[in-house]
Amino acid sequence: MRTFFGMEILEEEFGGTMVMLEPGDRLKSVPRSHRKLITAEIEQWWADPVRAMRVVADSAIVPNMEQWFRRMADAGTWSLQLHQSFSGSMQAGYCWSCPDIRGAEVGPPPLKPVVNHLPRELAAYYRLVGFVDWNGFGASGGLCGLDDCIGIDPSPSRLFVFGWSPDGNMLVFHVEGQGGWYDQENGGIRSMGSVADAINWVYGELLADRCPNC
Repeated sequence: MRTFFGMEILEEEFGGTMVMLEPGDRLKSVPRSHRKLITAEIEQWWADPVRAMRVVADSAIVPNMEQWFRRMADAGTWSLQLHQSFSGSMQAGYCWSCPDIRGAEVGPPPLKPVVNHLPRELAAYYRLVGFVDWNGFGASGGLCGLDDCIGIDPSPSRLFVFGWSPDGNMLVFHVEGQGGWYDQENGGIRSMGSVADAINWVYGELLADRCPNC
């Protein structure tokens, strides 16, 4: 570990470096190598990360999502993590932890999200939050950000990935609003009901201090 103007600079588990800022640090002091990760969205949440969590909780689309964000706001601790791998991939988000529930790194939503192509409930979700990563940068396990929802076979224009499990299976949604797990080995889909039901299950697992997995 190194420090730069009081900020920690850590080696990433899968190669690269992470700059970690905590309350009281200054965004303007971020080293040049990671400064591109300070987007307008990151700056907006930096003004008051706890309030940002409460805003998400107040408008959450499902009960477990509301509880997870509210508990993080009420009893959690946070740091801003700026990741950059040797391969060039990058991620910036607020890493939250709280006693007795599973923490995650949370990315803010785009300032002007384009969600007209999404099912209604998922569109409402992505207006509130970006990615939610509970296994760490470079590891599989999390809900994708809006720009990372990709179409998959056999119906790439109707079936999209919006999350991953540690074993590589995918949380998917259909344009008509269903959600479920997609098994990469056999191509089967296990329905979880609506996409809102799938999101509620994910946050329920986090509240139970478990890693969401199929």
